Parts: sequence; structure tokens; C-alpha cells
Amino acid sequence: MAENNDDGKGGILRGLKRILFTSEPDEAPAPEAAPESKPAPAIISGDKPVFSPEPTGDDKGENLKEMKLRIYQVLESLNKPGCDFFEVWNASVEMGGANSTNIKAAYTSLKYADKTLTKDKLLDTGAYYISSLSKILDSETVKRQQEKDKLLSQKEEEKTSLTKEINELEQQLLAIQKKLADKKILREGINQKYQPQVESIEQKITAGNQSVNSVINEMQAVVSIIQKEINQ
Repeated sequence: MAENNDDGKGGILRGLKRILFTSEPDEAPAPEAAPESKPAPAIISGDKPVFSPEPTGDDKGENLKEMKLRIYQVLESLNKPGCDFFEVWNASVEMGGANSTNIKAAYTSLKYADKTLTKDKLLDTGAYYISSLSKILDSETVKRQQEKDKLLSQKEEEKTSLTKEINELEQQLLAIQKKLADKKILREGINQKYQPQVESIEQKITAGNQSVNSVINEMQAVVSIIQKEINQ
């Protein structure tokens, strides 16, 4: 039922929330008093509940709880006026679990409050909620897939850009390494390049000095003869 009842179940999600956030189901409460004098059938928990508590202490489990809670809230927003599948489902969870015994008991109890509640109505509204939730899921899946595709595209673009930059840097590094190797070879051959020229200059210096000294000696000898042999 769409409207809240503070004196009743305390909100359509209370039972579903408790299944998510408690480790043990609460003790099955007594069914609500029916508007007629005929007493409501006793509630007996028999079959294994369809919904069982999620494990605690695990991040993945906590995330799953939050996701399921949001899904329940979406379902509550889709809830139609009157008693239908949603109210029977929630009431059965309040009784201890959505098993066949509690579902039958919830249906019988709620039928006292809403005479329009029938098996066909349960099946029709159940199909409606499932279909509506599936459509929302499909829409969200498409949206998330688009986000994923966008991220993957950005990843590939960034990877391609980085690969290009790395290749360019590697080429530059190879060029620098080759240039460095060439410079080392030139440095190693520097002596061979300049030594012949240096030796040639040294030889010229030596030869020049010898020639000049020889001429100077000759000139000094002449000067000496002049001093001795020529009179005023």
C-alpha cells in the first residue's frame, strides 16, 4: 500500500530493511488485528526464507546491502495504492521470511483489510514490479556501460598518447646515445688529428732556431773579425 501507517508496519521497507541489517530474523510478530471479528490465521514459519541476512564484516557484502536497500526504495516508489504483491511480500518478511507458509499467512491476513486482494492481483502486480525493476535495471546498465565505455576509451587514448611520447623519447635517446658515442670516438682520435701538426710546428720551430742561431753565429764571427782586423 502506498501510504505510510505509523501505527502499523511503520513503513513498507521496515521488514525488508531488517532482513538486510540484522544477522538473525526477529521473532515473528503477531498478525495485525483484522477489521472483522474473525481472527486472523496463526502465522507459522516453516519453509526456508527466500531472503536471508547478508554476511557482515565484508566490504563487498556491505556494498551489496546498500545496493539492495536502494533497490527496495525504488520498489517502494513504484508501489501502487492498495494491497498487492508488495504488501504481501513485505508482510511475509515481517513474519520471519518470505517462505510459502508466511506468504500464505500474509495474503490471508491482508485479504481481510482489502477485499480486492486476489491471487491474480498478486501475480499481475508482482509481474508489474518485476518488469518495472527490470526496465530500470536495463536503463541503469546501459548508463553504466556507457560510463565504462567512456572510461575505457579515455584509457586507450591516454595509453596511445603515452606510447607515442615514449617512442619519441626513445628515438631521441637513441640519437643522443649515437651522438655521444660519436663524440667519444672523436675524443679518442683527437691526438692522431693534431699530433702531426704539432710535431710539424715543433720541427719548424727547431729548424728555425737552428737556422737563426747559425746565421747569428756567422754574423758574430764577422763582427769579431771586424773588431780585430779593421783599423779606424
